[in-house]
Amino acid sequence: MNARAAKAFTLLELLVVIGLIAAMSFFLVSGLTGGGATAALQSGQATLANLITTARTKAPATGRKTRVLLNVDPNTPERFLRHLVLQLARQAGSSPTDWDTLASVTLPERVYVMPSALTLAGGLVANPVEWRRVTNPGADLVSDLFTNQSLSVQLEGDAAAQWWTGVNFTPNGTLAALGGGPPPKGALVVALGVRRPPGSYQPGESPVQLGNPQAVRGLILSAYGVPALVGDRSSF
Repeated sequence: MNARAAKAFTLLELLVVIGLIAAMSFFLVSGLTGGGATAALQSGQATLANLITTARTKAPATGRKTRVLLNVDPNTPERFLRHLVLQLARQAGSSPTDWDTLASVTLPERVYVMPSALTLAGGLVANPVEWRRVTNPGADLVSDLFTNQSLSVQLEGDAAAQWWTGVNFTPNGTLAALGGGPPPKGALVVALGVRRPPGSYQPGESPVQLGNPQAVRGLILSAYGVPALVGDRSSF
C-alpha cells in the first residue's frame, strides 16, 4: 500500500465517522438546550460541516476530486434541501466523468439548507423581504456559495436524474466550481422549515416552506474550503 492510499479513509471508516459525529452532535446539543428545533438545527449544521471537512480531507489523500451535493429538485420532496451525498471521482484529473457515492445523509426533521436564491421554487418562504442579511440588507439570506453551482445527476439506484447543487474540491483540497469557472465563495445557511401538505402547491413549486429567518445557523468557507461555524443571523 502506498503512502497516499494509507492516508485515505476506507468507506466503512468514513461512514462510521459521519454517523458518530452526527449522532454525538445531536445528543450533545439536545442535552445542552433541552432538545427540540434548536438541537436539530445545530445538529444539521454540524453534519454539514463534517461532510465538507471530510470531502476536503479526502481529496488530497486520494489525489482525486471530491464533492458534496445537496438536492435542489422540488420534484423529490423527501430529498429537497435536506439530502446530501459525498462523492469521490473515479478518475484522477480536473474533469472526471464518473463518481462514487461514499456517504448519503439526510438532515434532521425540519432542518434544511438554504439554496442560492429564494426564487429557486415558488413558496419557499412566505415573505422574502424578511430574509435579508444583517451585514448587507440589500442581499438575501441565502447560501451564496451555491450561486451558479447546479447540475443534473443520476445517482446509482435512482430512476432518473435530479437537480443538485454543492461544493467541489480539487485534488489539492481547494474549492472549485462544479461545472467550471472561478472557485465559489460565500456562506451556507441552515434554516428550519416544514413540509407543505400534498395538494397545497403546484408541480415545480417548493414542497417545503422555510420559517423563522431569525432561527438560522451555517458555515462560511474560506478559499481553501475550511468551514467556520456561524451561530446566528447577525453574522451573515
